[in-house]
Amino acid sequence: MKSGLELRRCDPDNDMDIIVSLEREIFKPSEQYTLGFINWLCRNCTNYSYIAFMNGRPVGYIISCIEGLGRGHVISVGVLREYRRMGIGNALMCRSICSMAERGIDHVILEVRVSNTPAITLYRKLGFDVRDVLRSYYNDGEDAYLMILEDNKFEMLISKCCSVAKQPS
Repeated sequence: MKSGLELRRCDPDNDMDIIVSLEREIFKPSEQYTLGFINWLCRNCTNYSYIAFMNGRPVGYIISCIEGLGRGHVISVGVLREYRRMGIGNALMCRSICSMAERGIDHVILEVRVSNTPAITLYRKLGFDVRDVLRSYYNDGEDAYLMILEDNKFEMLISKCCSVAKQPS
């Protein structure tokens, strides 16, 4: 990972413009969330969502939520093209999952385009497995993989990325 990287928790009152700008620059129009949904996500998922800054410039973000008891959900993660393959996506994923683990989750899910090989590769390296194919999941009709991080792979990621270890039940 490059030096100069800072991960800062998303502040819904001050960071909406940054998130929207990153979303618009990273994703194609058919992949972008609406402004209203981004606003809702930022307000309801603040504790697990982060913006990556490289030397003060916003270069990526992650929005994650806890759903119900024990399940974390990575809703959106993206890094500007010129900052990819520097460990920023990995750092964002680890920070977000660790912050959710501190609140007691025991598994994490996410959806990813079946064509997004770089993201799928990252998620597999982190321990995620494909659980299902979600047909025509995206607005443009593309399928998604439902990926899950659970059990021993979840525990391994937590011990590798976090200072918090899951407590035995």
